[in-house]
Amino acid sequence: MDNASKKVCQLSLILFLSSISLVSAHSFAEAHGMKKLNDSELAEVQGQALMSLSYLAPTDSANKMQGQGIGFYKLGMEAELELNANIKKLQLGCGGVNGANGCDIDIDSLSLSGAPTSYDVNGNPVFSNSRASTSALIKNPFIQFAIKNPNSASTRTVQGIQLSAEAINGFLTAGVDNLGNPKDGIRSLSGYMKIAPTTGVAKTSATVFGKDSSQILSGNLIINTIWNNNRSFVSQPDQSQGLTIPSMNVPFNVPQITVNGVRQSQAVVDNIVATVPSIQLNRDSGSIQVKLNSPVLWVQGAKFYMDSGSSIDNLKMNITFEQDLNMIHNIPLQGTAGYLSLQAQDIIWPGANSDDIAKKGWWLSFKDPINIGKLNPSNEVDISDVLPQVATKVSQVLTNNPIYIGLGSSVGAAFGLPIYKNVGSIDLSGSGAANLTLKNQILQNQQVKSNCHGSLNFC
Repeated sequence: MDNASKKVCQLSLILFLSSISLVSAHSFAEAHGMKKLNDSELAEVQGQALMSLSYLAPTDSANKMQGQGIGFYKLGMEAELELNANIKKLQLGCGGVNGANGCDIDIDSLSLSGAPTSYDVNGNPVFSNSRASTSALIKNPFIQFAIKNPNSASTRTVQGIQLSAEAINGFLTAGVDNLGNPKDGIRSLSGYMKIAPTTGVAKTSATVFGKDSSQILSGNLIINTIWNNNRSFVSQPDQSQGLTIPSMNVPFNVPQITVNGVRQSQAVVDNIVATVPSIQLNRDSGSIQVKLNSPVLWVQGAKFYMDSGSSIDNLKMNITFEQDLNMIHNIPLQGTAGYLSLQAQDIIWPGANSDDIAKKGWWLSFKDPINIGKLNPSNEVDISDVLPQVATKVSQVLTNNPIYIGLGSSVGAAFGLPIYKNVGSIDLSGSGAANLTLKNQILQNQQVKSNCHGSLNFC
């Protein structure tokens, strides 16, 4: 048999098998109640494709890049995906357009899982089963291209590519512990992330006030004698015992924090308002040695105790919160849309916030504010930097509101006896705020839950 005859036989066999397949398929359809539809009947049927393709023209009113000749092509999957993933080290854009030293995105021990079942009293995540057995839910993921001059075949170029989804529900963590390890977690972030307004309580450490040379008190005394009763005074820190200020709980309000920029390593928020309602002082708190500008009954120096009932009240504080990103570990994704992109120029991607301008290089963005819970420092906060400012404010009050000293106390001081006086409330509410900076506080609600089965911290 020649080649031509062989090909005819092969073609005949293919046609025969195809006819059998069609007959079998028709028989299967009839056996299972399936019905053939004509064109008009098909036109009335609605369905949903697995993939979708859309285009946003450079001149479209919804395009935030109008006037720059950039259009957007979006290829999406109409589906919900589940994902549990661990990435030991995520480094993108190292060197490159943003400089040789560093990476656009540098994150160690990144984990994505399902959302926690609940949270403990400190705000840390709790999973009823193993976290590793949960999965994040990703709704309608898509890939999008930013094309410059999309209508010109000769000049069109790809200016950016974006990976995103319409919504993500899950739990994202960075790092393996909450010990302030500078080589753990988020080391560098180029992107856009807002942290929702929250509150916190800082426990201050006990300290001594008035013993350091930067904490000099001054004011006026009125001594009940018949002559020369007005005296100004100044404290002598080197001869003073100082006043012990006990440990206190100071509540504060944190406004929204925005991280927005290239290769960020720190979140900074200013104007955190806090008020210390009352610092109670009594003779057990200690003493201040004061010196009068002129002696009374040959008394020039006296040891002065603020007696029971004395207090420094309504101390306002303006707190600056500086937190390295590697100390923020837990990021709940509660329907928050986010994206990862790479662009050759600054781009505002469709659907992004107007201030979310993706810069050249790699960019990671979260659209909606992320609620990380209350910012309660685990360790006591040192407020010694505030004390010189407190001394100035207390001095202003004591200058305008003199302390009255009885003649008996003055006579006793002449013989070396201390002066005890209940000065009442030293109200600082009208004296402005003292400035305090909190840096790199280990937060109680940032304990990292492993995304591994067994006892491994990371897998």
